[in-house]
Amino acid sequence: MIAGGLALGLWAFASSPFGVQAHSKPASAAAVLPGAQADGFAASAAGAPADTALAAHSPPPLLAVAAGDAPLSVSVALLKAAAQISDTLSLTTTAAVPPAIRLAVEPGAGTLVYTVTFAAATRFDTADPSISWMDLRGNWQGGIVSYTQIAVLSDTLPALRTVLGDSGAAVVGYEGVEEVVAAAWQDRTTLALLPFEQLEPRLVVFSVDGQNPVDNSAHYAASRYPLIADVYAQVAAEDAVDLALARKALALLPPGNRRAEHLTVVAMTGVTAMCRQTAAQMDRLGVDWPAAVVGAELASADITHISNEVPFVDGCETNISADNLNFCSKPEYMAALTDSGVDIIGLTGNHQNDFGRENALKSLDLYEKTNLPVYGGGRNKEAAFKPLIIEHNGNRLAFLGANSYGPKFAWATDALPGSAEFDLAIMSATIRGLKQENEADVVLAELQYQESYDTQPLMDQRQDFTALVRAGADIVTGVQSHVPQGMEFTDGRLVLYGLGNLYFDQMGEQTTREGMIVKHTIYEGRHISTQVLTTLLYDYGQPRWTTQPQRDAILQRVFAASYW
Repeated sequence: MIAGGLALGLWAFASSPFGVQAHSKPASAAAVLPGAQADGFAASAAGAPADTALAAHSPPPLLAVAAGDAPLSVSVALLKAAAQISDTLSLTTTAAVPPAIRLAVEPGAGTLVYTVTFAAATRFDTADPSISWMDLRGNWQGGIVSYTQIAVLSDTLPALRTVLGDSGAAVVGYEGVEEVVAAAWQDRTTLALLPFEQLEPRLVVFSVDGQNPVDNSAHYAASRYPLIADVYAQVAAEDAVDLALARKALALLPPGNRRAEHLTVVAMTGVTAMCRQTAAQMDRLGVDWPAAVVGAELASADITHISNEVPFVDGCETNISADNLNFCSKPEYMAALTDSGVDIIGLTGNHQNDFGRENALKSLDLYEKTNLPVYGGGRNKEAAFKPLIIEHNGNRLAFLGANSYGPKFAWATDALPGSAEFDLAIMSATIRGLKQENEADVVLAELQYQESYDTQPLMDQRQDFTALVRAGADIVTGVQSHVPQGMEFTDGRLVLYGLGNLYFDQMGEQTTREGMIVKHTIYEGRHISTQVLTTLLYDYGQPRWTTQPQRDAILQRVFAASYW
């Protein structure tokens, strides 16, 4: 039960990925949230006094919280925490009663109860998303003019000033996240600063002195990241019931707005086909050779995806002829995928049955033996069409894929293995069902589409990919393309038309040597950010990281072919 003027606004904020408008922020706010570690309040979290007092209180107690200059998101966190105490607890910011809790961002204003991690970001089509702490502070204060505008949420200004110092003329406050995103896209010289949990994928997040908050713990250390503001609380309640409730609420407050245990990083890749010249190199240099450079980065993701187009076949012989289009990989080549930290395998490729259905089944046996789940292909049509659902850190992710290109013998049948034949109606219905039945928070769909060596996606390709977004997919990826292709956001959701090659032998053209690895960050059931890493193929099968000029050239071409 919620009483008072702010309550409905906070509930709206909590249910929206974009938050509420800053002008709706009151002078005081009532709220509470899960699991705070504040030393001064932890003892009350499970204590009986608050429960007993609450049960005995009639009418239900009213708990008021003065939000002060703390960001509105802190009040939202408090609201969620209060909901865990009891559904009979009423919260208000308008009642003529003294606040039970006072929040503030200035040190010494109470006990440290919460940290707000901010992210520096700008429009997604930015090739070098990095900035130094010195440059960030200089732009904020006005001493450096790399950016003509720094867009922030108005309610976060006091907290940001405690970290960055007094703000200069370039700092502009906006009412909501959508306005901040629009400002960033309108002007390339606009830098956005947003609370971590309010990020959205149309923005690319900057690393600050090498630390990026959208990374997992393999790359990010909060102790080395400077863009974090502290929030303090003081319990001001005099009534015994309010005192007990206030302490319990603060004890339930989480430590901050970025919780590592709620974050998942998914790495997705393009074409893998360990055959022909790639196979010859592996025979000569070792089966771990393809992954020697990029494997560690791929493995650092929480979930690493490989789209492996080629079956593992006992007795497979290396055939280096460029005219050879009948592909197989030796079972020992699995080591390259293992060295890449592979967690899931997409089987939408059109070469799965090149060596017959029996060998395709044996390849599936190898995946099972290696404990590698597959999707987009399988032992029969039912298995091929079935989504793969994985839960990690509380995030429920659904992966599904299909092959629109064929050929017919590559598709699974009711009784025989192969890839899932693409049917827009079937795939759309599957996606809608995943969302309507609440089986997944984030749906990642991938297609093996008609091949094109153009950075610009095909017209039909664009129509089908965006249709999957409209059906409810959060991310749609093309895994067929041997060159990096354009991308776009449809209804705020990311469409990647093609990632290029990962482990394959196409050295003939510069564009087929180029590749993209994307790292999607999922936080508390929502896709909030994507990083694009760029690679260049060497020696017929080993991708290496690009130099900055090489990266600029790839992304300039990709972004020019994108629909923004």
